[in-house]
Amino acid sequence: MTLNDDVLIVERVLEQTAEKEDKPHRHPLGQFVLVKCGVLHGHTLEQHWLMKPGMAVWIPPDTAHWGKAYSRVELTVLYVAPMLCRSLTGRVKLIDSSFLISALCERLADASAHLSEKRRDSMLQLLLEEIEEQPASNLTLPLPKDLRLKKVTDSLIADPAQRLTLAEWGHRVGATERTLARLFRKETGLRYTDWQNRLLLAVAWQGLANGISNEQLAVMLGFSSGDSFGHWFRRVADSRPSQVRKHLQGQRASIQA
Repeated sequence: MTLNDDVLIVERVLEQTAEKEDKPHRHPLGQFVLVKCGVLHGHTLEQHWLMKPGMAVWIPPDTAHWGKAYSRVELTVLYVAPMLCRSLTGRVKLIDSSFLISALCERLADASAHLSEKRRDSMLQLLLEEIEEQPASNLTLPLPKDLRLKKVTDSLIADPAQRLTLAEWGHRVGATERTLARLFRKETGLRYTDWQNRLLLAVAWQGLANGISNEQLAVMLGFSSGDSFGHWFRRVADSRPSQVRKHLQGQRASIQA
């Protein structure tokens, strides 16, 4: 652990072997969380996000948030004083961590490094600049405020296997297909199918982290078969489910070693 007046850096390992939801909380410090191993699912009132290995999230001060850990998760966490947070975005930002960000976090968290104050300050400044400049990830799931659209998204989050068209949802919530399509773009910035794919991808990653089979995931996500799920996952994630399972299992074994 490294500590000065501006930044606290800690290495954390969450030991949960099953889903465990934290209660919403906030703190006066900014928080940067880098996932090294495992899968983490975070929440605010405005969005959900999936964090797989190599991803990170910036949470501004006083932002209510909570999360779930899926199996064992290894993290590097930075708590940043409010004064330094002024140089960073005031919104939650999910990113794919660059090699430089990961390397800086590892170096700064290494208590045996014995960095001088000047050296550490320069590395922290570079890290904050990299966090700000890194583009946002597409694994964020924006949540709407419109009550009709919220009924749709809440229902899908509760049961991702549903395969209703916007017209069918419209009959359920009292809106036209055209109205729902417009609201999806206005309130989430995504088309309905894109929003749904992000949700399915998040649930798929959670399932893979827990060792669930393609056939089980197909049932959970509304696909006709395990092969159908596998083809979809390769298209949207650019990786085979078996590769993801092997990667996550390898990381878990390295943590336990």
